[in-house]
Amino acid sequence: MVTVTMNEDLTWRVFLGTLIVDPHERQRIADAIGINPVTLIRWTTNKSNPRPDSLRRLVEVLPLQREALKALIIKEYPNAFHTLQQKEELIDVSATFYAHVLNSYTSNPSHVRTRNICALILQQILKHLDPHEKGMITLVAQCMPPREGRYVRSLRQTIGRGTHVLGGNLIENHTQFFGAESQAGHALNTLHPIVIQSRAEKERLFPLHAWEVEESSVAYPILLADQTVGVFCLASTQARLFTQAHLDILQKYVYLLTLAFDAAQFFALSDLALGVMPPRPQQLSFITQFKQRMIHMQLMHEHSPLPHAQAELLIWQDLEEELLCLPPS
Repeated sequence: MVTVTMNEDLTWRVFLGTLIVDPHERQRIADAIGINPVTLIRWTTNKSNPRPDSLRRLVEVLPLQREALKALIIKEYPNAFHTLQQKEELIDVSATFYAHVLNSYTSNPSHVRTRNICALILQQILKHLDPHEKGMITLVAQCMPPREGRYVRSLRQTIGRGTHVLGGNLIENHTQFFGAESQAGHALNTLHPIVIQSRAEKERLFPLHAWEVEESSVAYPILLADQTVGVFCLASTQARLFTQAHLDILQKYVYLLTLAFDAAQFFALSDLALGVMPPRPQQLSFITQFKQRMIHMQLMHEHSPLPHAQAELLIWQDLEEELLCLPPS
């Protein structure tokens, strides 16, 4: 990370210049804003002036330098963030909803608690952050329970919700595996949220798992001390959606998600060793075998039937292992 000493003579142009020395970072920022990398250089050398919306996007894609950069920009453009400040006036997670989640936690029996609380929270996020249903998907990808003595090698989507414009019912029945190659896997490996503000940025960083209509997306690890249950993911059809206000609100919902899971569903961070999963189209030929494999397993254990949950887990473990063994695409 570049360290810059703040002083009265420092301008946002000079500060930005220190942040884009690395050509890969310069390209990332340009993709997220939707401009040419050369334009960034022209800004830093005072050869061109950015539009107000470009300035607002600039601070959004640099969260660690956001406040310092914003303060410097205001020196030259005092009114640059008036619209942004209005946009960030989102209503916080309500006390009523916290109470609703706690009530669900205490009233649901353990075998339905995970699904019911997750569904409640995912649906509320859609209502909160996409009230006009422009297009949003929320999902939870849980750590795949490994066979005894092994590491957690992947995540599997276990529940999802989406707005009607994106086929909300289809999302509920959708599943796929994610590994280290994915945005979700990267969030879990780094233990930090991974924010993507444009489709170009997603296709460059995580090309294997981009939705066709996805513009911006975020992945948050679901953590409890030194353990994890998986990752929360959100994808939107709106480019550059996430302001700091959005991210703060989402973190609160992720904290609430920890209540949805039993202790046995969490895994120590030291037990993570994510592999690489193929893209979803390649996974589908395996995933669609699930029902047939269930029937086959029931026939094999006809005289000593396995509990349904145990049979399902064994099949998912087999599918995971087969997918991890596929050659890179």
